[in-house]
Amino acid sequence: MKKRNLIALTLIIINILAFSTPAEGSDALKRDLLEDILSLNKPDLFDDYGELSLAKAETQAVIQGMEGVEVTYTTKEWGTILLKIVDEFEQMATLSESQKPSDHKEALKKADTINTSINSLSRYATAERNGIPMLAERALKRFYRGEGKIFEDMATNTAETKVRVEYEYLSSASYGEGGMPSDASRMKFEARRDERKYKRDMESASEYINASRAHLANARNPPSGFFGTAFMAIMKARNSYENAEGLYQKHSDKELENVKGLEDEIKSVYQRLTLDTLKVIAIYLLILSFITVIIWIDFRRWGDELDDTRLGEELIV
Repeated sequence: MKKRNLIALTLIIINILAFSTPAEGSDALKRDLLEDILSLNKPDLFDDYGELSLAKAETQAVIQGMEGVEVTYTTKEWGTILLKIVDEFEQMATLSESQKPSDHKEALKKADTINTSINSLSRYATAERNGIPMLAERALKRFYRGEGKIFEDMATNTAETKVRVEYEYLSSASYGEGGMPSDASRMKFEARRDERKYKRDMESASEYINASRAHLANARNPPSGFFGTAFMAIMKARNSYENAEGLYQKHSDKELENVKGLEDEIKSVYQRLTLDTLKVIAIYLLILSFITVIIWIDFRRWGDELDDTRLGEELIV
C-alpha cells in the first residue's frame, strides 16, 4: 500500500513539473520578446499617437536593460498585453477615420477593450514603474477627445432628434473619458434638453394620432344621424392627424412612416363623405330648382290671368 502511494505521489510530482511554468527567465525568452517588440512597425499609427511609439520604445529599453534571467514569463505577459493594446489601437484608429456613425460606435467599443487592457497592464510593477500604462492611457484619452468632437459635429448635422440625442450622449461620454469634464457636462445638458422636448412632442403626437383614429371611427359610424355629423368628424380626424404629422416632421421622426396608413384612410373617408355631401346638396338644389320652376310657372300663369282681366275691363269700358 505504501509503495503504491509512493508511486502515485511520484507521478503527481512529475506531472506538476511537466506542466508548470518555470519562474526563472532566460535569454531565449528575452530574445523572443524583443523580436516581437521590434517587429511592431506601425508608422501611421505612431505618427498619430506618438504616446504609443514612446510606450514601445520604453518597453524595448526596459527589456534590453534586463538580464536574461530577469526576463520571466511574467515579463512576457505584460509585454504581450502592450502588443495587444497597440494592435487594437490600430483597429480602433481605422474605424475612427470612417464617415459611418456605426464605425465610430464600434471604435468606442474597441476603446473600452483597450481601457481594460491598460488596467491589466498597470498591475505589473515593472510596466507601471516605467510609465508604460500611463503612455497608453494618454493616447486613449486623446482618442476619446477626438471622438467627442466627432459625435458633437454629427449631432449638429443630424435632423432626426432621436439620433441627435444619441450622438449628444455619446459625445458627452467620450469627452468625459477624455478628461474634458466641462464639454462632457455641456453635451449632457444639450442631450437632456433635446430629449425632454422630443419626449414631450412625441407624447402629444401620440395623443393626436389616438384622437384622429377616434374621429375617423365616428366619421365611419356617426353617433347621430344629423346631417353633417360624419363630415365634421372626418374634418377633426384630418386636423388631428396634421397636428401629429407636424410634430413628427419637426423631429424628422421615422414614426411618421408607421402612421401614413391612417392618412390614407382619412383621405378615403373624406373623399367618400365629400361625394355624399355633394350628392345631398345636388338633390337639395334639384328640389329647390323644381320648386322654383313651379312657383315661377304659377306666377307666370297668375300674371297672364291678370293681363287678361285688365284687357277685358278695357274692352267693356
